[in-house]
Amino acid sequence: PTTINPHFGTARNPWKLDRITGGSSGGSAAAVAAGLCTFALGSDTGGSIRNPAALCGVVGLKPTHGRTSLVGVCPNVQTFDHLGPMTRTARDAALVLQALAGHDPRDPASRDAPIPDYAADWDRGIRGLRLVLCPDLYLKAEVDDEVERAFSKAVQVTRDLGAKVETVHFAQGKRLMELFPLIAGPEFAEFHRPFFEKDPKAYGAEVRERIEDSLKITADEYVRALRERQLLRREMAGFFRGVDALLLPSMPCAAPPIETLMARVNGKEHFGMWIHRPFQSPHNVTGCPAVSLPMGFDGDGMPLSLQIVGPEWSEARILAIAGAYEDATPELRAARAPCA
Repeated sequence: PTTINPHFGTARNPWKLDRITGGSSGGSAAAVAAGLCTFALGSDTGGSIRNPAALCGVVGLKPTHGRTSLVGVCPNVQTFDHLGPMTRTARDAALVLQALAGHDPRDPASRDAPIPDYAADWDRGIRGLRLVLCPDLYLKAEVDDEVERAFSKAVQVTRDLGAKVETVHFAQGKRLMELFPLIAGPEFAEFHRPFFEKDPKAYGAEVRERIEDSLKITADEYVRALRERQLLRREMAGFFRGVDALLLPSMPCAAPPIETLMARVNGKEHFGMWIHRPFQSPHNVTGCPAVSLPMGFDGDGMPLSLQIVGPEWSEARILAIAGAYEDATPELRAARAPCA
């Protein structure tokens, strides 16, 4: 989640070169932010599109699980892996998704569902949509005051555009997070096992430790977690009944320094490696689509990010909400990061 790699070096954030890009798709996010390309692709197992998109000030879309083919993508956790676009605008994300979406019989995770016109709702606005806030879904994790202020302003923008916004509850937010390692761990370890057994020193220390911990999870724990995940996906479908989208911060703070990886939240330091998890990983467990997009800057000029999550197959809607927000707040975006 940092794109600090012991074999290939460190990707640098084009907003401040001493900050991380996030990851694992940090190179893609940095390239888009720097104006090196119009769009890039990323993979998202626990936030690896939305995390670097948030920290680099671009748009990152994790589609519904199975919406885009994973053929050609190095497996990580097939149950949670998603392929999606990283762009400078929500409209560009819709255009790229239009090209990516579709069933692929070569991909066991691919799902056959109708492909809508992802730009069809652009001119309808968001008046009358029901948007919700739910701190339970990020475990009521503390966010930095600068993020909280930017998020409150973003919510008010959606109200000003005519959306109805209310706060709701979801009792199983903690359990979604608890299931993540029980499913992700064994699948991650299963893919890496033959390489790891042959040459464990080829892996960096953090990845090596993750594989070793994952190998301790039993088959019983994994199977029970898969069953429980199905029940929680049904509960999430019920949560979204009558709800158009969920709004929450993408990250609790801006990008931490490469040197220390310590993220500061209201003056308190937290290890920045996994600080994104409560805000992003639950939506890998449910498979729901989610998009991160810029919502302003902190006092150091680093990007802050809004996340919009919807029910399965609602990419067109969440991208239309993102596009309406972008149109109303052009001052919160830069065509290119300053260090590019």
